[in-house]
Amino acid sequence: DRAKIVAADVRTARVQLLREIVGASGSKSIRLVQADLEAGLPFNAAFDVVLVDAPCSGLGTVRRDPDIRWRRMESDLAPLAAAQIRMIRNAAETVRPGGRLIYSTCSSEPEENEAVVSAFLNASQSFSRVDLRAERPPYFREIECVLDEEGCLRTTPDKHGLEGFFGAVLRRVE
Repeated sequence: DRAKIVAADVRTARVQLLREIVGASGSKSIRLVQADLEAGLPFNAAFDVVLVDAPCSGLGTVRRDPDIRWRRMESDLAPLAAAQIRMIRNAAETVRPGGRLIYSTCSSEPEENEAVVSAFLNASQSFSRVDLRAERPPYFREIECVLDEEGCLRTTPDKHGLEGFFGAVLRRVE
């Protein structure tokens, strides 16, 4: 019996919390793994969809957590982006040909969003960006209002009344 969903986190407490939640749900199709995405994953290219909810500065959540602006400095962004690039590269190795890699953050900073995706795509000939405006998936009407000019998901407090989130869909072409 193979898991339909595999969830991984590096933090022991988070994996334990997920284990409790999955156990309470009664689901038998979710496998939990403790793994460090920055170091690599123990899987081959077998997944149809891989979501990287990248650890980030959290600067998109200033509305909910105003004190974050005092805990973060501009100098935090470069090391975070370097880690995010390692994570997206490692996650990409687990996506089967034709599969999708979804990269997301709760950051409003281009260094953690577009720059990470661009750096990854510039280094990888195996992936291309999916413009959700052109692809128009079945749920397109629900997300159209939060797509930017590149076809990526982007929410902002001023435009959408939401926290600042970013999401890009990439497809493995080979």
